[in-house]
Amino acid sequence: MDHLANADMRSLANQEGFILVYPQGSCLDGNPHWNSFLSKSDNKSDVEDIDFFSSLIDEINSNYNVDLDRVYVCGYSNGGMMSYALACALSQKVAAIGSISGTMLDWPEVCTPTHPMPVIILHGTNDEVLPYQGNSDWSSVPYALNYWVEFNELSQTP
Repeated sequence: MDHLANADMRSLANQEGFILVYPQGSCLDGNPHWNSFLSKSDNKSDVEDIDFFSSLIDEINSNYNVDLDRVYVCGYSNGGMMSYALACALSQKVAAIGSISGTMLDWPEVCTPTHPMPVIILHGTNDEVLPYQGNSDWSSVPYALNYWVEFNELSQTP
């Protein structure tokens, strides 16, 4: 995220009175990443990122006045994948998520949120890295959308 976007987000957080945290994933081969598979054997390293987020929420809560019913997570690309993972694994601590150009990596057999999960998905149809319709490596955006529509028991009709 560029410096100006960070400054704008910090300014908005200060103005509106909310806590803003944007952690960076661990470096792997010179690039930051999140281990966003719930089935840990599929992750790129042995870093326990879900545990990290759980501890981070607990630490922030122990130092600040946090409304634990209003913890929201969003991310871009691999961060969007991490948002889906946190919706599945830490739903007792996460109220809603957003995924921007990310894909969902784990499915019903391992994704077990404890409550209906509000989700916003933003993904371009011309994305060549994580294709909107998916490919042999990545699930499609419609598949993720359908998962959350069914899990949240929503109507398919807007």
